[in-house]
Amino acid sequence: MTNGVQAILGRSTLRERCTAFVRDRIISGALRPGEHIVEAALSEELGVSRGTLRESLRLLEAEGLVVGDGRGHLLVRELSAQEIVEVFEVREALEVLAATKLALRADRADSAAELRRVLEPLRRPGLSFGEQIALDLAFHAALCRLTGSATLATVWGRLIGQIEMIIIAAGPARASGRMRYDDHVAIAEAIGTGDPAHVAATVSAHMGDFARRYVDDARAAPPPAAGEAPAAPSAPSGSTDSSDSSGSTDSSDSSASTDSSASPHDRETG
Repeated sequence: MTNGVQAILGRSTLRERCTAFVRDRIISGALRPGEHIVEAALSEELGVSRGTLRESLRLLEAEGLVVGDGRGHLLVRELSAQEIVEVFEVREALEVLAATKLALRADRADSAAELRRVLEPLRRPGLSFGEQIALDLAFHAALCRLTGSATLATVWGRLIGQIEMIIIAAGPARASGRMRYDDHVAIAEAIGTGDPAHVAATVSAHMGDFARRYVDDARAAPPPAAGEAPAAPSAPSGSTDSSDSSGSTDSSDSSASTDSSASPHDRETG
């Protein structure tokens, strides 16, 4: 059993393990944006009941990673170029507001220091694509959270699933180079200056650059297929599914899992 599978099996519940497995499949590109999720095949691969799988998919639907097709089926979320523009317009408005509020406070130096601390792990070499996404989003979430405005943080949080799918759809070859410490620390440094106009310009430039690149990605050819990208994780093995109405014990195949680590291909600003 690989370390990757052991990590998945370490989750506290079977439903959480299934959710983590499907999420990892989406991040790795094994399940691609716009692709229908075939429940029968996936539940058999995981060795769980359809009921348990549906519970897991409902969690991913709540996160915004999968959506219904209007016919009772789920598919991996895919955003159009226009939807990407709209997401970044809202993100820019929220994050300019957050950063400006922080810059105007007396404790702005503490806020800037905390943002640099949150951002620091992005400097570590060998991060997987999933780790990069989580760290990138943690920085932007902290930017909103530090304002102390629960409403601002909550509204921003509702965009997380869409933001994740924009990055995932671009793929590690395109997106990894955009999730870098140097490109984000400028926001923390701007907050430390206490100049709201400079802060607003810095955040707007950051968001505008991201939006342009991801919109271009959406209009261009798709990224490499899953077989060319980092390998998909293997299914959890030896799981007992107590939620199956038949009371049967589910088993699954176990195969090698490769952590999806991406070396930045395009050293672009994001």
